[in-house]
Amino acid sequence: MKKNVFLICSLILSGIVSAQTILKPEIPETRFSVTDYGASALALDNTVAIQKTIDECSAAGGGSVIIPAGTFMCGPIVMKSNINLVLDDGCILKALPYGKGNGIVEGSYPNNGKPDRYAHLISGKRVQNIKVSGKGVIEGDGSAWWTAFRANRSIKRGCLIRFDNCRNIEICGIRLQNAPNVHITLGRGSSDITVRDITIEAPDEAPNSDGIDVWAPNVLIYNCNIACGDDNIAMDSGTKNITIRKCNFGNGHGCSIGSYTAGIENVLVDSCSFKNTESAIRMKSNRSRGGGEKNIIYSNITIDNVRKPIFITSYYPKTPKDVTEDSAEEVTATTPSWNNIFLRNIEIYDCEYAGIIWGVPELPIRNVVFDNVKIRATKGMEINYVSNISFINGSSISVKKGDAVKVYESAPEGIDFSSGKPVSK
Repeated sequence: MKKNVFLICSLILSGIVSAQTILKPEIPETRFSVTDYGASALALDNTVAIQKTIDECSAAGGGSVIIPAGTFMCGPIVMKSNINLVLDDGCILKALPYGKGNGIVEGSYPNNGKPDRYAHLISGKRVQNIKVSGKGVIEGDGSAWWTAFRANRSIKRGCLIRFDNCRNIEICGIRLQNAPNVHITLGRGSSDITVRDITIEAPDEAPNSDGIDVWAPNVLIYNCNIACGDDNIAMDSGTKNITIRKCNFGNGHGCSIGSYTAGIENVLVDSCSFKNTESAIRMKSNRSRGGGEKNIIYSNITIDNVRKPIFITSYYPKTPKDVTEDSAEEVTATTPSWNNIFLRNIEIYDCEYAGIIWGVPELPIRNVVFDNVKIRATKGMEINYVSNISFINGSSISVKKGDAVKVYESAPEGIDFSSGKPVSK
């Protein structure tokens, strides 16, 4: 196990290096104001004026598109290469309101040509050198969308920001709130992405209101505050070489990996805090969504009042009621293959469960290290189908009810199953 510890420590350093070499957008110094093209805080809909400003800026070779202070109602707009969309201090870019399901009411959010299908508020495809910045707010006005979605789950709601097949992206400084669906999606085919110094906020009952969804390699996320109604951050298939650092997470489902996990590797989550989230260190997949998950590090973390602070499972969305009720199946290319999970310098307190780590019988979770992890919870940790798992450097689990650790087809080292105290060989 010591060999594995040194291996994963080296991956922490490689993750930091990869974050430092992420390419940022290079934006020309030219500035265009949306008010010069007809946008106004008094207008019912500024979509055409803002899009025209972006198009004119692009035609001139790129630059910054400025939205000044004031509330600007807007529908879907599309980014072009070499553009920095700047929301000045005091600016609120507000999504047009949900319009009776199809956006057919004047001044409401338009559909994308099909009933109950809606475009993203800010989107980009196959563009590069793009930035969304400033001290302003993007307001999704999501309440009516959430109500409509609860009544009709077939509604396809857009993100506030989504980029697909884009390169050299930066999102910084702004506040995003109350998205109809996900706040930011960094989609497939994208790379070299920095998200920093932003705030995301939505109520915990807002359905599917993830903070940031990542499907791309070479990503740096830092100094962000995220509270929402689903995953605070979700890393999905294609996520590689990602560093998440110095972020604070409020209500939400945690800094998650999955549930689509194929090919996820080299993940570093460092110096973050979780308070009142549903989960914190969360990895989720199933037999049809996985394959190749490896080299995952959560370090220097504090977790307070979280129901399931550590939740790693190859069963999603539900684990079996009893660990003995599921039998081994054939290992396929999509079987989750979690390997090399390193949890270091973590303080967990006032939580309901110490944790759940549950692999499938045909392919256990492999090589898990708890290094200086202190857990105080009401109930103990459940470890099922995990091979080569160790608690080192004083790692402990203190519980109020029952045994500290319950195992099935697993043999954790370095901890007393009953008391949760460290055990030396």
